[in-house]
Amino acid sequence: MLAAVLLSLLAVVNGNVVHRRQLAPAAPVSSSVPANLTAGEDTISTNVSPLDSNTEEYYLGFREADFEKPYANLLCQGCSQVSRATWVFQHGKRGAISDNGTLMIAVRSEIPNVTGEQYDWWFGWHSVETARYKLWNPVAHRYSWRTPDVVDWANRTYAERYIGSTSYVDEYVGNDAAKLSISFVEPSSLGFNTTAWPELGIETVVVAQLYNGDYSLNEFDNVSYLMHQVRRMPNGYRELRSRFFVASANHGTAQLGHDLAVHCNTEMTHLGSFLPELFQEFKDTK
Repeated sequence: MLAAVLLSLLAVVNGNVVHRRQLAPAAPVSSSVPANLTAGEDTISTNVSPLDSNTEEYYLGFREADFEKPYANLLCQGCSQVSRATWVFQHGKRGAISDNGTLMIAVRSEIPNVTGEQYDWWFGWHSVETARYKLWNPVAHRYSWRTPDVVDWANRTYAERYIGSTSYVDEYVGNDAAKLSISFVEPSSLGFNTTAWPELGIETVVVAQLYNGDYSLNEFDNVSYLMHQVRRMPNGYRELRSRFFVASANHGTAQLGHDLAVHCNTEMTHLGSFLPELFQEFKDTK
């Protein structure tokens, strides 16, 4: 018995146990080359539906039309009946409010087999259709739309597909639903040294400005940001390191800090459960 306990502890120390399951290390992946869609093909990405700002039309979970999507096998069919409280926060979180009132949050999520390439692809692919966005967190996400409405993906990397665009989303964070504007920017614009990523095991960093409460391209305060870093660990698995900075005037409160940390870990852990399969089947679609 003692030997079994010691072996279990050793496995944990070595970083090879994820939720008590032994997983094969994932292979390293580079996302610095253009994706498969090239000039001369149908490379235009557009929103599936027009912008709808009427929140009375939004809904949690899935409806019959959603189950007709080509990725319907990955929809969580029972999630519309699941309470948000049952999605338990499992991993570490840190939070603080600075002297100027800015909320700062740090969250770590385990995404063992999600590569940086897959993560970049996801941010370009999901934003043009609400049902895709709901895959991510079906008990909290209600709506998604991207501006600009039309983007030519010819000869673009997965990261270049979403950088420069803005997602209009509506979702529950805690007990409150809100419209959010998420404007994606180059990581280097905030000082990230992208040339150092390979030696640090960093496969991508997603960076965006945040505005809480409405859909807008003009209300960003240059204080409120999100950052998601996919890092390949020595054992071959990935972890996601998320950071949020939210100004006090942008609803940055201690309660939001708690709720956003729980929300982030919930959806990122869930994303890790299906993204590799989704990417394999739909990576060449718009």
